[in-house]
Amino acid sequence: MRSFSVCRPLLAACLSLALYGTTTHARQTGSEAPAAEPSALQLAIMQEVEDFLLEQASSLNGVAQAGVSPPNERLFENCHERTYFLPNKGALRAAMSVGVRCLDTGKTEYVRASLAVNGHYYVASQTLNMGQVIMEMHLEEKEGDLLRLPLASRNTPEQLLGQIANTRINAGSPIRLNMLRSPHSISKGQPVHLQVQHGALLVTQQGEALGTAELGGTIQVKTPSGKVVMGTVISANTVNVLF
Repeated sequence: MRSFSVCRPLLAACLSLALYGTTTHARQTGSEAPAAEPSALQLAIMQEVEDFLLEQASSLNGVAQAGVSPPNERLFENCHERTYFLPNKGALRAAMSVGVRCLDTGKTEYVRASLAVNGHYYVASQTLNMGQVIMEMHLEEKEGDLLRLPLASRNTPEQLLGQIANTRINAGSPIRLNMLRSPHSISKGQPVHLQVQHGALLVTQQGEALGTAELGGTIQVKTPSGKVVMGTVISANTVNVLF
């Protein structure tokens, strides 16, 4: 009988705790007000921002999806004529603010938005050494959000094939344009032919490139005597000395 009398209050306490917890949860749930639906003005701005972002993303080779947070309606009450722009030098990002110029008031406001562009990019199928020419067998196609990649990695095969690696590129790494140079360029440390032309007279000698330059660019070259001269790249191994 004693054991029963001890368990009975304990059972009552457990039931009371369970009921109290349930009631509290119900009150908390019931106190949460439903989120207000965006107004007609908010919806109009959200749609305009989405259209603007999709237009900006159309230059990328991918499928774009945009999301826009409801703007503060109070800030746009007298903003009936609107234009949109991208801050930060017009860079598209996964999460960003879109600028809104109100032509009626002359004010500028901002709306939060997100953007994803699903498309194809290319990684090295194997480790590429410096000086190696990029061929089709070296490219492996991947798919993902292009905005999560560095800008220099959003390339097409046409931009990559035939270029020369100016650094080591590890297998699986996205191939960036700043990792490559033109086959007509000259790289630092490369032996080059120096030529000096004066009328019909053409003088040539060997030299060593002290920098990297593309076709038509200027570059410094050290002669065998140690003298440094400036010239223009006219081919993959020839520099025309400037007077």
